[in-house]
Order: sequence, then structure tokens, then C-alpha cells
Amino acid sequence: MNFVKKIIGKTVLYDLLAIKWSVLRNKKRQKYLNDITDRQIKNYVSYYKHQPDLENPKKFSEIILWQKLYFHDERATIMTDKLLCKDYFKEMFGDDLQFAKVLGSFDTADKIDFRKLPEEFVLKCNHNTGYIFHVKKMENEKYLITNLKDKTHKKFSIRTTKKILNGLLKINFYYFYFEWNYKDIKPMIFAEQFLGDSDLVEYKMYMNDGKLIAFHITSNRQTDERNDFFDANLKNMDVWADVPPSDVPPALPDNIDKLIEIAKKISVGFPSIRVDLYNHQGKIFFGEVTFFHMGGYLEFKHPENLDELLGKDIIIRDSFKNNKM
Repeated sequence: MNFVKKIIGKTVLYDLLAIKWSVLRNKKRQKYLNDITDRQIKNYVSYYKHQPDLENPKKFSEIILWQKLYFHDERATIMTDKLLCKDYFKEMFGDDLQFAKVLGSFDTADKIDFRKLPEEFVLKCNHNTGYIFHVKKMENEKYLITNLKDKTHKKFSIRTTKKILNGLLKINFYYFYFEWNYKDIKPMIFAEQFLGDSDLVEYKMYMNDGKLIAFHITSNRQTDERNDFFDANLKNMDVWADVPPSDVPPALPDNIDKLIEIAKKISVGFPSIRVDLYNHQGKIFFGEVTFFHMGGYLEFKHPENLDELLGKDIIIRDSFKNNKM
């Protein structure tokens, strides 16, 4: 796929081939994968070049793997489902937390009637990541469709968009990195309110059972993405993760304490969880929760010991150890 991506990565054909390949890989893993635990440990060793300490995990990557293998909470499935989570968190927070409005949900892309939707909105699935289609009606009655997750800004037709969405419905995201919270989500497509800014600043909070470990601010996602890390004391960290930090660290918003308070409440009862929130027009909007950051395969360029730094303050209490799958 890397060779194909290099050749046709900027074309829609790549997306169609990638979806078909993912569907085939999903079927193969469901049919032939017998010992998931052994496979995940082998994958960890292959990626990190050392054995994980699962008896007393200290590194962030080890804690993520431990949570994949030995911790289960059925609330995580509801919290991960991009449709069900809205009512779940509305009940928890009331007006303190806002959500983009759902404009319609569909069990097949063939049921989407673009004419009955606003002139601008987004289309995505509730059970995966990688595709958020931004749809905008143009003056000539045609539609400009791009994937907000794709920096190439290539354009999709309605037909191709529907093909990709229908393909995504066939994929159980669990079989990519064995993140158990995805396994039992019923796949759906939904149209959602576009908040009016394709480059919203996002606050990604790394949490441990009601405690802030660190957070990073994602900005300029559509142009020159930057991730700026801060520790639990709100001090800027010298970190280069999968993308570089800003030349000048961004100023923290006036409501940073409120953002952290919301993330703390969401994270209670979970060893490791990332809570993603947005500031939009003076209000805090929910993004998503992630229980296994980057699927457990971290991309940290600097410092070399960031895996240890993020993991050293995470506590796996005894009650978590008794909540095994």
C-alpha cells in the first residue's frame, strides 16, 4: 500500500482502493486470528523493539497495551460511538458541553438525499476514523466535497463519497489495532452541522482516572499542522510528536480550567483516555474520546523518553486490575 500511496495518493482512486483493501483485511483477521493477545504482544515488540512490561507497566505505550488486553468497561463503547456519545455526555454535562447537531443518520449512503440537507455540512461514520467529508453546495447546484482529514484537499464526487461511506460501513475498526471499544458499535453514517471553521483548534487531554497527565493543542490541521504539548501544570513541553510544535507556543484560552474540568469528569474510571475538546464561539464543544492513543503505536520524535514521561504519573489502581476482559 505504501508504493500505491506514493503513486496515486493524491487521487480519489487511492481512497477507493484503500477502502477495498481494508474490507478484505478485516475479513481475513476475523477469520484467521485466534490468539489476539499473543498477536498484540508480537506487534508491540515488532514496533518498539523490546518486550512490554505488562506486570508493572510504566511507559505510556505499555499502559495502552495493558488496557487493550486486561481492562474492559462497556461504557467505552457508548463513549466511542460518535452518535450515542452525544446523549450520554449531554446527560452528564447539560449546557456546559456543546455538540454539533446531527442532521440525519443512515444505515447506507444510498439513503442520503443531499437536497434535503443544508448548503454546508459534514458526513462521517460513527464507528471509525479517517474520513470526515465536508460538503458545500456551490452556485452551479454542484457540490464541493473534500475530506477534512486529508491534507491533499482532493475533491470527491457524490458517487465516490457514497462508495467510500458504504465501504466504511463494512469495516469493523476493532480489527485494525484491536481496540475493543470499537468492536460492538453498530456502523452508521450521519450528517452533522458544520461549525463554520475547517481549522478548529483542538485540545487533546491525556487523562488518568480523573487526573490530567498532559495535553496537546492541535492547530492548522488543513495547512501546516502543529501539535504543542503542555504538562499538568500548564507549562509548555519541548515535544515533537508525529508533527512538529509551533515556532511560538500558542496562548492558552481563558477557559482552559473549564476544559480540564470537563476532561477530568469524563475520564473517571478509566486508566488511560484521551479527551478531545474544541473552543468555538466562546463555547466548549465535544470532539471525541480515544482510549488507545494512535492505536498504541506512538510516533514520538523528541524527546526520546517521551513514552516514559507520559506514562510515569499514570496509576493503574487495583480495582482496574480486577476489571479484566
